[in-house]
Amino acid sequence: MKFLVSLFILYIVLVAFNPSERIQTATGKINAKVIYPKIRIWTTPALGDEPTFNSPSFQWPSKKKGKYSIRISASKDFSRDLIEKVGLPYAIFNPHKKLGPGMWYWQYKANDQKWNKTDSFTIKSSTRLFETPDIKIILAAIPSTHPRILVKKADLPEFRIRAKTYKESALIIEEANHYLSNPVPKESSALPSFKGKDEFENEKIASISSKWAGWHIHKVILTLAQAYLLTGDEKYFGTAKEWMTAVSGWDPNGPTHTNNFGDAGIMSGIAIGVDTFWDLLSVKERDLIIKQAAIRAGQFYKLWVGQVESRSSSMHIWQHILHNLLQTSVAFKGEIPEADHWLDYIYELWIAQSPKMGEEDGAWFNGTSYFGMNMLSLIDVSSIFKEFSGVDFMGSGWFKNNPRWLIYAFPPNSISDGFCNDGEKYPFPAMNYGGYTDALARILNNPYAAWYAQAVAKSLGKEIALDDEFRWFRIQSGLKIKLPEAVKESALPQAAVFPDIGVAYMHTTLQNAKTDLMLSVRSSPFGPMGHAHADQNTFNIAWGGERLFYNTGYRPAMGDPHFLGWYKHTRGHNGILIDGEGQPFSDEAFGYLPRFLTGKQISYAVGDASNAYSGTDEGVKTDHGMRLFRRHFIMLRPSTIVIYDELEADHAAQWSWLLHNDNGFKIDPERKTIAAQNNLAKAQVALFSSFETEFRVTDQFAVPVDNWTNKINEEGDTLIYKNQWHFSAVSKLKTEKMRFLAIIQVKPDGRFEQVLSDRNNGHFRVGKWELNAEMNSSKPALVQVSNVDKSASLVSGGTLTNNGKEYKGKGTASSKLLEIIKGEAVFHETFDEIPVSIQKAIKRDF
Repeated sequence: MKFLVSLFILYIVLVAFNPSERIQTATGKINAKVIYPKIRIWTTPALGDEPTFNSPSFQWPSKKKGKYSIRISASKDFSRDLIEKVGLPYAIFNPHKKLGPGMWYWQYKANDQKWNKTDSFTIKSSTRLFETPDIKIILAAIPSTHPRILVKKADLPEFRIRAKTYKESALIIEEANHYLSNPVPKESSALPSFKGKDEFENEKIASISSKWAGWHIHKVILTLAQAYLLTGDEKYFGTAKEWMTAVSGWDPNGPTHTNNFGDAGIMSGIAIGVDTFWDLLSVKERDLIIKQAAIRAGQFYKLWVGQVESRSSSMHIWQHILHNLLQTSVAFKGEIPEADHWLDYIYELWIAQSPKMGEEDGAWFNGTSYFGMNMLSLIDVSSIFKEFSGVDFMGSGWFKNNPRWLIYAFPPNSISDGFCNDGEKYPFPAMNYGGYTDALARILNNPYAAWYAQAVAKSLGKEIALDDEFRWFRIQSGLKIKLPEAVKESALPQAAVFPDIGVAYMHTTLQNAKTDLMLSVRSSPFGPMGHAHADQNTFNIAWGGERLFYNTGYRPAMGDPHFLGWYKHTRGHNGILIDGEGQPFSDEAFGYLPRFLTGKQISYAVGDASNAYSGTDEGVKTDHGMRLFRRHFIMLRPSTIVIYDELEADHAAQWSWLLHNDNGFKIDPERKTIAAQNNLAKAQVALFSSFETEFRVTDQFAVPVDNWTNKINEEGDTLIYKNQWHFSAVSKLKTEKMRFLAIIQVKPDGRFEQVLSDRNNGHFRVGKWELNAEMNSSKPALVQVSNVDKSASLVSGGTLTNNGKEYKGKGTASSKLLEIIKGEAVFHETFDEIPVSIQKAIKRDF
């Protein structure tokens, strides 16, 4: 048996690395320990893989205080086309030159140790070209004069004339005028005004206070600097000087150092200030400000170098602080020698790893809300490096596809997909999402970004000029770039999948949130890392742009007991518990979406979370015994969603099927129905299972919640953490296998179709749809759906039969979708497709 399993794994390894190859896999666990390790454990590129781009970026596991050497060659003995580098202070090397096609070889070594084993990679003629210049070219391109960050001194006269006509300029000046009368803050403003009940809470409260103090200083000095550059009026300099002088006398390791966001805000705020007002400041004043910022910058660099490049997330750094340090480095280049080192590290890191939390499909593994924290950095850092290098830093597939993800995951005038931290925070995309996509549309000539930006602004009844996050980009260069024509709404399919990140979306009226039924699905190779949750194979449902069945709970702070025990935990999501247990917070607990099909009437996805219920976290190994968890998601337009689960454990287990709602549930255990609603629509769920279950409902969290950090909403009011409602169907018997079938109807008028069922034969009917679902867990899983008029049919496996005609496709293992459109049969088929990241992990482990 072991031999047969090994042959099967070898088959995967041999066929998995042709990107166009569709790989049929046995259901169950993927033979890979981890896909995205928290800390880097392997080298890239390796095992003959094609790198993401040419010139490739080389990365390897780092060691504390390591110094590294690397050699690259077109021959195994390193005798041909040799490239060498010694004394690298970080575990990254970018050769900054295009490599010829063929197989290449490379090795690294740490300090004076032996060379690591030889790795290989393949450059193809089709490998995307991304040839960046050496850091010396970047440093030489930075002007010697000031200002140089917000605008170059040589461009200032033309800039002021052009910017006079922009609405954004008037808004900045109005805001800066308001700041003229603001008192200069004291260092004690960074201290907390209240305390928690223990040391943990006090540390979090102090961090939050420090963050807001630092961000406020950054905001004020930045706005005053912008107003001066727009007008030349020295009144803005007078106020900015008072603020910068005061801050420069503070302790850089005092209360404003407690939070890294606030620390970085002060650093870059005064760096931008001294750069902008350079000619108006005395040498002594400049030196005082530079010293304060440089201490803070040096501490970031010392903490990061040799460490950040090996982490899978480092969220704060990629959200803002890397951008802050880049601005500080550019401001101080030529003024202090350390700035060259800071800039070198940021440049090499950005080439190697940006966009840090995305792959090619355009999605973001930390979710829609925290994506908003990265938008300005993604645009501005890429633009700065393009300005100094002449190279396009936004040429990857991720940038091209990113607006499409936003369209499906966070539609204008609608709640987002709800996944990850703060996924519930915003009821609709705010203006900064419009500002970001407006910038992306201009830079990339992207019609999807143009549509999204226009739709967001329209939904808010505003114009893009009112977005403040990207207004300086528009003033500086964006408004000189013509907007492309927006993609036509009719060209937007109602469903899409983003397999790299492991999210899929099904809509009924994507372009109109007021009538849209939205199903969001997540099963991610990234697992629960960073701001993501332990939510593989979970779903959220919205109607009319509002939450209906969504994950629940709150986040008073990272590490809070309720945050860990409910909000991030599987029990707070529409998922599955095994023996009352959810998925561990381990980088080894991952999922993926192997199948996706979509048509006019039916959309279909499969999630696999078989690997998500085991893993090691903080040195503790967890294995809840899940062997198989395949979840089939089907949207039957216009108003029905079907969820079909295949579950198998290595022991007799108790199974819990979870569902959550903000307003309450009405259950009918006899009829097996659950009723719920949001403000705009009513829902009825008919839930069936292969073994009898007990229906349970509560409006209490298993882990209580308290807003001890005094979080506030957009209006400035303290948030009230209301109870939410939680349903579970818990198996009465412990069994090794289990099937669930949920038929969910959502309608504004609440006039539901009767669900007719012949449970013994697995036959169900709801309105115009007939379903067959194999509920006998001893038999192979199968779900079939067909419209009674035979205009649409789906089968999860086997032969699809429609109107007496058989559609066998390429094999019985594939899922098949058939729709009759304008009298023509439109046939779709898919096998399991493994994301590239998982393919590579399988190959490494094998």
